[in-house]
Amino acid sequence: MVDLHRHDEFSFFDGFGKASELARLAKSKGYTALGLTNHGNIHGLVQHYFSCLDADIKPIMGIEAYFQPVINKEKPRYHLCLFVKNVKGYENLNRIVYKGELQKYYVSLVSFKDLEKYSEGLICSSACIAGYISSCIQENNIKKAEKAIKKFKSIFNDDFYIEIMPYKIDDEGTQEKVNKVLISLAKKYDVKCIFTSDSHYGSQEDFDTYLKMHEIANHNYNIEQTYGERYMPEVTEFTKRFFKLHSNGNYCVKNIKSVAKEIVANINELEDKVEDGILDSLKLNLPKFDNSNGEDSFALLLGEVKKGLIKKGKSKKKYIKRCKEELKIIKHHGFSDYFLIVSDYVNWTKSQGIAVGPGRGSVCNCEVAYALGITDVDSLKFGLDFRRFLRLDKKKLPDIDLDFETSRRGEVIEYIIEKYKGSAAQICSYGLYKVDNLVNDLAKVCYVDDSNEIKRIKTFLKAAIPESSFDYDAVKNSSEVRYLNKKYNNIIKHFSKLYLKVRYIGTHAAGVAMTGDNILNYCGLKKDSKTGKIITVFDLADLEKINVIKFDILGLSTMEQIRNLEELSGEKMSDDWFDDDNIYKEFREGNTDGIFQFEKGTAKNILKSIESDCFEDITAASAMNRPGPLSLDMPAVYAENKFNIKEAMKEKHYIYTKETYGTIVYQEQIQQICINIGNMSWADADKVMKLLRGSNMTEATLRVYEQEKDEMIDKFVRGATKNGFKNSEAKNLFERLLTYSFNKGHAVGYTIISLMEMYYKLYYPELFWFTKIKFAPTDGDRFKYKLNAVKHGTIIFLPHVNYTAADSLRKFEGENIIQEGLCSYKGIGLKTAQIIEDERNKHGPYKSLDDFKKRSKGSRIGNKMIDFLVEQGALEFNKKRYLNRVVKYNSSLLGRS
Repeated sequence: MVDLHRHDEFSFFDGFGKASELARLAKSKGYTALGLTNHGNIHGLVQHYFSCLDADIKPIMGIEAYFQPVINKEKPRYHLCLFVKNVKGYENLNRIVYKGELQKYYVSLVSFKDLEKYSEGLICSSACIAGYISSCIQENNIKKAEKAIKKFKSIFNDDFYIEIMPYKIDDEGTQEKVNKVLISLAKKYDVKCIFTSDSHYGSQEDFDTYLKMHEIANHNYNIEQTYGERYMPEVTEFTKRFFKLHSNGNYCVKNIKSVAKEIVANINELEDKVEDGILDSLKLNLPKFDNSNGEDSFALLLGEVKKGLIKKGKSKKKYIKRCKEELKIIKHHGFSDYFLIVSDYVNWTKSQGIAVGPGRGSVCNCEVAYALGITDVDSLKFGLDFRRFLRLDKKKLPDIDLDFETSRRGEVIEYIIEKYKGSAAQICSYGLYKVDNLVNDLAKVCYVDDSNEIKRIKTFLKAAIPESSFDYDAVKNSSEVRYLNKKYNNIIKHFSKLYLKVRYIGTHAAGVAMTGDNILNYCGLKKDSKTGKIITVFDLADLEKINVIKFDILGLSTMEQIRNLEELSGEKMSDDWFDDDNIYKEFREGNTDGIFQFEKGTAKNILKSIESDCFEDITAASAMNRPGPLSLDMPAVYAENKFNIKEAMKEKHYIYTKETYGTIVYQEQIQQICINIGNMSWADADKVMKLLRGSNMTEATLRVYEQEKDEMIDKFVRGATKNGFKNSEAKNLFERLLTYSFNKGHAVGYTIISLMEMYYKLYYPELFWFTKIKFAPTDGDRFKYKLNAVKHGTIIFLPHVNYTAADSLRKFEGENIIQEGLCSYKGIGLKTAQIIEDERNKHGPYKSLDDFKKRSKGSRIGNKMIDFLVEQGALEFNKKRYLNRVVKYNSSLLGRS
């Protein structure tokens, strides 16, 4: 038996429950399969599919579409269910969804014309009381209903079914009447009927929370009467409800037992029509690089790598050998196009003057990526192991995630999507209910009027909740929960059921999805409700499950600052910077105000404690400046080993950790220890790495974790004892491996950014602090950077109507000074400041207060704003008095620094 017509959390504010919960519930009720038909969307299909497989039941993917016979915005819309029968049906459902979005009017709309075009591989059913045929019956227009049945049957043949919903929706017997006519018409036109539940939540006990959800959404229809039985029924309930409605009275169905038996058989038949493994069949299909010359991808890649090595002056034997080794593996996996695509959009980005980070993640371990200009990390120079990124036995496509300047990464995304039109789209994101937004929503419908009480509830919940779940059973009997539930309409109970449920669909700021052919063969597309951009219907995690390639165009505001410093100084990073002792002296002394990763006191203390005197020390400090290693006092261990190197060298694993003086800091070190000491395979070393992530686990996942950990310990100990370790030594070393690790490639990539900033700070201090002030994310940061600028000898001039609207650098008596822009004043935005500047540029500097007033008439600059500018000195035209203000201002900053 199967529950086909069904909604979950992706029927926003009308469906309730997560896919995993509902699949487990279906299995417990004896279902052999489970359908999903959310309102006008297919967002939940991937989660539904894999949750059903995990629960050992068949997933049936579908949609409750909004249907019009002919698209007409003035006419009403109706419900219609479509189910995926096979891979072709899945592809066609994606196309129907996208077409529906393109002809959207409040909701996505589907017509007979669309169904005729994309019917292959789909099963269609007539839907609920709001379906087109049922609506015709309610209008007593039986001829119209018959015409519709014949049309649907002509499109779908035996894959068209009529839904019989066995429950009351009102006291007038509307559903009973419709059911009876539907059964009669189905018999007349040889169409099979199926029972459906139109369930909107899982268990009866969820109904009160389901009602609260509707209250949040301000739904104004009669939920309690209409939806009181819309939970997922037991398998026997379908027929029991049917008998109850149609055994007696005006809506009695003749031969009801045989009719019911036949309907149940039809459900089973429909289930059998749905093929297994639909989403599993979506294999990784790499896009082909847009190569107009028709050259083989690998040959093109090889040529680009050779050119890159020559350009970078890295054509020595060791570089050529390393790249050959990497290219062999890249070719083996068929990833040539992937590297070419990334190289293309990175180099296009640079050609447009958009800053790209030196690299992040394990792609920094790839010399080919360095040669192609994807990264600026020479993996040979920094001793980075390519096998951390890709190996012959590591078949998964590696992630190449890169940082771009935040304000312009949208241009990069548009470039990719336009270049691979039809195969690429920006990725959607699922906005979830977290503590703050959920408590705010529930407070309105649970009658919490006091803002202090709302704060109290949020504080309690944040203290009670781990990152990924909320165990209501663990707290429901506490005095606080009992009090809050009693006073505020079971607010904590409702919270527990809605927490981390999907609240809205947004657009992922960084993610781009791409496939080797039409993206609609893998996922549907929709319009972002705010921007109108076309985005995928699945998020990053769901796309990964169906083998859609994703590119992360990550935003890092520091890259914007680096670009600004390059432009102002006319100097870009060179290899010489790595050998500059003055830079390392600044790090060692903790002079890292304004430096990426090292601004805070903890980072400064690490640098001082380990007496950082080289790039490797700074990289290690970056990796250790995190909660895990700090709680383990790892920096102190690092320092102790560094200053007692002979003692550190006694460690049997020292050869694999000598760059960090015997301290296990990096993931690459753990892998080397596993392989060379534990005689483990690279695949096993990867498994050990995954054990490091064991936190916030459920009881079930904890059992699996412990089992995998025991298996890895046994393998490691067996290998280590063969290499001269005692059993206890081996176990102790393995436990040390699991305490913490960081990706060395990522640490190197980000330390390069820190080094770049330090270079500019050291040799171009006024440019550095100007840039920091200009791009400060908050008023607090801006003030902090101004203090530092003055402390380091840079003068800051106060805003003035005869200077720039935005912050700028200018000369004063031959020296660079920072001129604060008019818009830095609160209440004077950039637009207003620009009006003042534009007027000055057109008609010359302002000469006096009266002159400014006269020239400002008719603009948005009123008397209050003028009075404010006078008070702040921005309308001080006596040069001496203005400079006195500047001196006092800089002195006051020095006094606070």
